[in-house]
Amino acid sequence: MTGFLRITKLDFFTMKAQLVSYLSLVLIVIMYAFMDSSVTILCITGAWFVALLSTNIFAIQEKNNLDRLYGSVSVSLKDIVLGRYVYVFLNYLTAFLVIIVLHSCFTLFQNKALEFNDIMLGFSLSFLVFSAITGIQMPLFFKMGYTKAKFWSMVPFIVVMVLVAAPAFVSALYGVVEFMQSNETVLIISALLASCLIQFFSYLIAIVLYRKRKRG
Repeated sequence: MTGFLRITKLDFFTMKAQLVSYLSLVLIVIMYAFMDSSVTILCITGAWFVALLSTNIFAIQEKNNLDRLYGSVSVSLKDIVLGRYVYVFLNYLTAFLVIIVLHSCFTLFQNKALEFNDIMLGFSLSFLVFSAITGIQMPLFFKMGYTKAKFWSMVPFIVVMVLVAAPAFVSALYGVVEFMQSNETVLIISALLASCLIQFFSYLIAIVLYRKRKRG
């Protein structure tokens, strides 16, 4: 088995007891669905929720000193970092698919049309939110460990909230938002591209910071 997949599998096994906490996401989605929220809002809410929970693996790693276990499975430092990124992304992807299934059920029940563009918009924007948050958090956790980085890990949530609210107060940004809303295809592609770039550079930074931590 490829090294990073061993780490991903190990992370899922480690967090198996914590999976029940994700059931609360189902309740949140159902509540928002009853409020007739759009699929985009549902997806962004799910991304926010998963970003908050999935990085708890770092707390378990620190508490149980899993670095020793990682050393015993003969994987490289890059594999450890990549495996963790894959684990966190799969958490997001699973949550997204669950949200789409639940949303589809509510849509069919209400005799409404299910638009593919809406799903793609929800995926691209939620992935961007997820990437913006975890893309900052992950290098911090790899550099400092969970306890020391816990306070700073909340900064990305605040930054995302500020960016979401900014167009309401800055007219120039509101114009950009209006343009994007009238060009959904451009918005979807731009969001997906930005998300992938954030994840890629975050991964590279995490490797450098984790290597320095291990050497120090």
